[in-house]
Amino acid sequence: MLGGPALSARGTADGVPVLVIDGRGHGHGVGMAQDGAFWMAKAGAGTADILGHFYPGTHLGGRVGGQVRVPVLAANGPPAAAEVAFPGGGEIRDTLDGEQGDGFPVVVAAGGAVYLNWDGQKYWVDGGQPTWRSSTLSAAGVAATTSTDSTTTTTTTSTSSTTTTTSPLLSPSTTTTPSTTTTTAPPTGDAPAEPAPPPEQAPPPHQATSGRSLWAVPAGGTTVTVPAREFRTYRGVVEATAVGGPLRLVNHLDVETYLKGMAEVLDPTWPHAALEVQAVAARTYALRAMGVAGEICDTQRCQVYVGAGAEYSAMNAAVDRTRGQVLSYGGRLAAAVYSSNAGGNSGSPAEGFGTDNSFAPYLQPGPYLTEDPRPWTVEIALTDVADRLGYPGEVHSAGVSRFGPSGRALEVTVSGSAGQIAVDGLTFDEALGLRSTFVVGLRTGVADVAPDAPRRTHLQRPPGFVGSAGDSLAADPSSLDDATAAAVTAAWPGGRIAAATAAAEARTRATPPGRGPDMSGVVFYSVVLLGLAAAAAGAAATRLRRV
Repeated sequence: MLGGPALSARGTADGVPVLVIDGRGHGHGVGMAQDGAFWMAKAGAGTADILGHFYPGTHLGGRVGGQVRVPVLAANGPPAAAEVAFPGGGEIRDTLDGEQGDGFPVVVAAGGAVYLNWDGQKYWVDGGQPTWRSSTLSAAGVAATTSTDSTTTTTTTSTSSTTTTTSPLLSPSTTTTPSTTTTTAPPTGDAPAEPAPPPEQAPPPHQATSGRSLWAVPAGGTTVTVPAREFRTYRGVVEATAVGGPLRLVNHLDVETYLKGMAEVLDPTWPHAALEVQAVAARTYALRAMGVAGEICDTQRCQVYVGAGAEYSAMNAAVDRTRGQVLSYGGRLAAAVYSSNAGGNSGSPAEGFGTDNSFAPYLQPGPYLTEDPRPWTVEIALTDVADRLGYPGEVHSAGVSRFGPSGRALEVTVSGSAGQIAVDGLTFDEALGLRSTFVVGLRTGVADVAPDAPRRTHLQRPPGFVGSAGDSLAADPSSLDDATAAAVTAAWPGGRIAAATAAAEARTRATPPGRGPDMSGVVFYSVVLLGLAAAAAGAAATRLRRV
């Protein structure tokens, strides 16, 4: 039951004092709202119409491509080891292309697995069949063999980006074939809950070693499995590297294949236009991220990516239909940020990211069509509020003291035994683990038992938002000085630091139900959309405009 506005944080025999927070939406709310794309498409809007509504002033077009680098696992150490498996067979190389070191490639049979190790000075492979070329192998007395080529056939191709906003490719990627699976969610399978423990960290004398990063290359068109990531499977190739930090596994693949492995929308009943909007926005976001930081994380801090297990035919087709299409502004890739649900009213960059919109004037606040603004209410014990916000006393109450243009909280004032403190709206949101930045009400109350404190949230960040120098950073953050790398990671977690927490943060967004709208509630919006379609017919096909 709810109580009055002034309560002691110590609690009473009648219950536990709590802060009751009402809100709407899911995510930062800036740019495209996935629920808005869904309901607008249901009402008849086309792909360009929807993109024009959420990114007014941008252009849709181009045939832009390239590779992406996605860290999928970070191990502690050195010493450290990471297991990879090959459902269809493959090999471990110590350079993706070119002359291999002695013992490489290490051939792995279909269904086999190996450990890739790093001891601080060299990499080595435990398992598989090395390809020896030297006359003597080791003191272990392994017989010398002549060099033989692996029977695995792997086709590689180098794809260059057609825009100067993406970074140069680090290496060719394994050519992959479009998936025909209709899986709508990552399979759980019957795999054991925990992978086998790593082997001893001293390389046996008969195992291949190298001073170069190692590459897991699956036999043509198949995948690499990472058991430590719930046995997720990845297309392309997987690099094991300790450059710039701990041992990491990094998935390299073509951006089009990457888009099919995303888990942002896992509902094949979505309208074609809504899935196409998701593909265009995600492609733009990924390529801009590559141009800024050289890689992109696989969690909701960037875009949720889980690999081949997320592929399904409807999304694959949407990616293929929009192949190479991106949003641009002023001749550069746009910051195509998006969230699951913006509560019926998109937020401004100030509300979602704590900055003005000078870096992206096309990210404008405003209403959009939705049948489900996703209202929510959260109760948090006042003691947890004080702890999460660093308040040096007992919290008695809190209230929104400054609102943004969409109605979101820009500032919250917390009152209690130590006086008042002002908390930035984003800090309040992330520290308390709220579902969105759209806080519409705060009040105190009493709960029968202390509620579990929500998990702290980490919202998507726009690639390149690190101040005036942001878009000039096109290198992997591991090659930057510590101060610059820290700035990149603080604003956008695609760099070296965020990789260490990627496994713990991976969660997919909830998506709106795949059902048709109640047309009695969308008459006004339908008229707007019909007017937009008529006006757009006489405009350039690639010009996106706000509705």
